[in-house]
Amino acid sequence: MRALPLLLLTLAAPAIADDLKLNQIQAIGSHNSYHVAPPPALIKTIRSINKNWSESWNYTHPPLAEQLELGIRQFELDIFVDTKGGLFANPLAVKLAKLAGENPPAFDPAGELAKPGIKVMHVPDMDCWSTVPRLKMALEEIRAWSDQHPRHLPVMILLECKDQPQPPLPVKPEAFSRERLLDLEQEILAVIPARRILKPDDIRGDAATLREAVLKKGWPALDTLRGKFLFALDNTDDIRGRYLEGNPALEGRLIFASAPDETHPAAAWFKCNDPEKEQEKIRELVKAGYLVRTRADTGKPDPEMKAKAFESGAQWISTDRFKKGADQQSLFDGDTMARENPVSSGGTKTIEP
Repeated sequence: MRALPLLLLTLAAPAIADDLKLNQIQAIGSHNSYHVAPPPALIKTIRSINKNWSESWNYTHPPLAEQLELGIRQFELDIFVDTKGGLFANPLAVKLAKLAGENPPAFDPAGELAKPGIKVMHVPDMDCWSTVPRLKMALEEIRAWSDQHPRHLPVMILLECKDQPQPPLPVKPEAFSRERLLDLEQEILAVIPARRILKPDDIRGDAATLREAVLKKGWPALDTLRGKFLFALDNTDDIRGRYLEGNPALEGRLIFASAPDETHPAAAWFKCNDPEKEQEKIRELVKAGYLVRTRADTGKPDPEMKAKAFESGAQWISTDRFKKGADQQSLFDGDTMARENPVSSGGTKTIEP
């Protein structure tokens, strides 16, 4: 009889999920994770140029460490090359506001944008306020939190490399050449050591391609990945082509790329931003063993998009609405930010973020 209470306690206890593999979870991420709304004194100026800008940019996310504390496990950073420093230090929006008689607050009072290195912002000249103006600052903040919480789920950091001008805005970004993409890797490694990063070669092993390794061997167990990071390239344009140049299966590279299709040698992770139009595609990719990132909303609350994102099985679901207790938040049942994947696993194990 004494065994019965023990059995009941065992059945009632939540199952521990660290035996699950990376592709068997779902986690909530943040969209434009660094974003700070332009100061109110500049909204009039921005609206005079483009009304849609002033409305769609009016949101501010908490610092990255606070997001991690909430349970966010995927970040999105828009990045720009600035080899000499100062390229983005004098935005047009501030100049125009002053000419119009406005008194905007000081831009970049700490002088971070004057320093050389990769910068983090949405749109130069206009939507350029950031909690982490330099990529180095973002990585240092994330790593400092990670050092204090070494058993966290692996954090995926999505990098969108931007180098296209935005006429009529005057700043012309530097090109993300192949050389600059390799410099990006070194800037990451200067803050986060290679042993803390899940790299394409860690998955590929002795397989001929990354795709072959994912389909035949799969992904590591969560227990081996806690406290680690993986980086993914948001680009699906020429920048992706430059990064894959000479290493089509991402041999020796640091960052996963969203492959052109599932037959590509680098196929391992895919960006599929529309879970409604791409629902079946995402589900098939996840069933096959690939990783996917999608979105739960685009600017406004979207219950249908959120539901489709959750149902799709995409491992990372990005949202602007991750604050617990807020209206229309995009969280899993129980206001959790991580759960067992309903498509690639289907169980009910509890996952500690």
